Amino acid sequence: MHIKNIFILFILLSTTVIAQKDFTTREYLDDPAWTPREHNVDFKHLLLNISFKPEEKKVIGEVTHTFVTIQKQVDTLFLDAPGIAILSAELDGETINFDIIPSGVVFRFKNPLKWKTQHNLHIHYEATPKKGLYFIGWDDPNNLSRKQIWTQGQGIDNRYWLPMYDEMNDKITSEVYVTFDSKYKVLSNGVLLQQKNDKKSGNTVWHYKMNHPHAPYLIMLGIGEYKIKTITSKGGVKINLWYYPEWENRVEKTYRYSAEMMDFFEKEIGVKYPWENYSQIPVQDFMYGAMENTTATLFGDFLFTDDRALLQREYLSVNAHELAHQWFGDYVTARSDAHHWLQESFATFYNWLIEREYYGQDHFDWNRRMAQINSLNASKKDDKQVMHSQSGSVRHYPKGAFVLHMLRQVVGRDEYNAAIKHYLQKHAYGNVDTEDLLTAFHETLGNSYDWFFEQWIYHGGEPHYKVSYSDVEKNGKKYHQFKVEQTQSVNRLVKLFKMPIKFRVVYKDGSKTDKTVWVENQYQEINIPAQKGKEVDFVLFDVNNNVLKDVTFDKPVEMLKSQALKAENMLDRYDAVKALSNLAVKEKMDLFQEIYNKEKFHAIKSEIVAQMA
Repeated sequence: MHIKNIFILFILLSTTVIAQKDFTTREYLDDPAWTPREHNVDFKHLLLNISFKPEEKKVIGEVTHTFVTIQKQVDTLFLDAPGIAILSAELDGETINFDIIPSGVVFRFKNPLKWKTQHNLHIHYEATPKKGLYFIGWDDPNNLSRKQIWTQGQGIDNRYWLPMYDEMNDKITSEVYVTFDSKYKVLSNGVLLQQKNDKKSGNTVWHYKMNHPHAPYLIMLGIGEYKIKTITSKGGVKINLWYYPEWENRVEKTYRYSAEMMDFFEKEIGVKYPWENYSQIPVQDFMYGAMENTTATLFGDFLFTDDRALLQREYLSVNAHELAHQWFGDYVTARSDAHHWLQESFATFYNWLIEREYYGQDHFDWNRRMAQINSLNASKKDDKQVMHSQSGSVRHYPKGAFVLHMLRQVVGRDEYNAAIKHYLQKHAYGNVDTEDLLTAFHETLGNSYDWFFEQWIYHGGEPHYKVSYSDVEKNGKKYHQFKVEQTQSVNRLVKLFKMPIKFRVVYKDGSKTDKTVWVENQYQEINIPAQKGKEVDFVLFDVNNNVLKDVTFDKPVEMLKSQALKAENMLDRYDAVKALSNLAVKEKMDLFQEIYNKEKFHAIKSEIVAQMA
């Protein structure tokens, strides 16, 4: 081997080592759902013609899948269809062979399909699904139950009643013809193009069509006896409110603020509602709260409330959550389950914003406190990060929402909104992963927020701060000194955290001094110059609890009493009341009575009652 060749080989090997060293997978805990499912064709359109024998719980369908091959040679095609009976199949009008296996069906083509060619696969089938599509009340011997048919496709259950590629990483337009008894109304995704009655058969054919692509798991049906009230938002979006005929008196209370929510989200998100219309339909025996099917949210009728039931349970929060999903989850959809937080955390955060509009700042802050408590409890079990398919609902919903709140606090509301608008518009009707969100912030604002995503999204855990306070003198000057130590166990999933934290010193004359400091080291001292001649009343670490954390901060009783009575933010007052729990009742009776009479928020009042009982 020549010296020149040896030198070239050395350079190539060195470059490879450097490239491997610099490459980051962003995955610190193995996740089986990290990689999107592979597929050899790109599905474009789904045309479904469906009818039912409800007493037999049977589905009778014909579906045509239009697809384009994305590999050079495609000689087979697999569709998810567990338990579905495939009666016949044709590719581009010619009969083809197929093999039914437990998980679905494999179609075998006579000749391999060429690369980048479009084809139509037509399938006749029957199914008696145990999942995905539910026949409610048709087997009730006493005829007391409502009679309904409805679907629940998330996570991957539409495959039990409709042979399809049932994954979130492919987007399709869909078109549905439903033939059913004219006594009942039918809802599906998109625009109702036609409602054709056949008096001879007593059936009606309902024709719905989606004009923009969405994920297959979002295809839905809702069938039952309903009436519909249509309202229009100020932005011009038609909202169809479905309800049981005998529950007309519940419509206003249940669906209150629906149009206003639409207007709020369009303004706050900065992107117009991305679909032609929006419907909401209650169903009996639903196993969850609600489901954000594209253009058609389906929810449990236990949320359909009258004046009295409204005191205990209402639909507003769920309504806002599912509407937010029309942007976050439907308009842009996670590429794989590892990025599920991009849907649920966003929907949760935005329903918090709606709740703040109608219930106030204290309610919003209490949502964050509940998220904090639940997140810390989850971390006692494991250190899984937000971006992991098996992180659990606490991290995908409230913790992720709190993380988005912190991100907005760090970058600024206007900057956050600009980045989110860019993220949505860039990936409109497409699939996204967490890197797409991070890139959107960089492209919009020019700053790298890798550090934030690394600690809050790609790693797990939360910071645990041990804080102390004292008055000190240095070089003849007096300071209020905070000592902050991060005490969480550091490992490959949990690191030291870097966050801006606001420190506050409140004086007895009512004045205050604030200082925001980036706390990022295991130990830091923060010195705030003392105001001459002023006596400290109380001090705060992380004013209004804007950082998701655990904190130990022992304060004198008199300081806690002042904080409980005078702190500006509800959470800071609540924390002081909570910290006084070990104080004898007689030593806090008068104070608590004053606070109770002054306070309006339920959490503080409840805590006082609990301590005085």
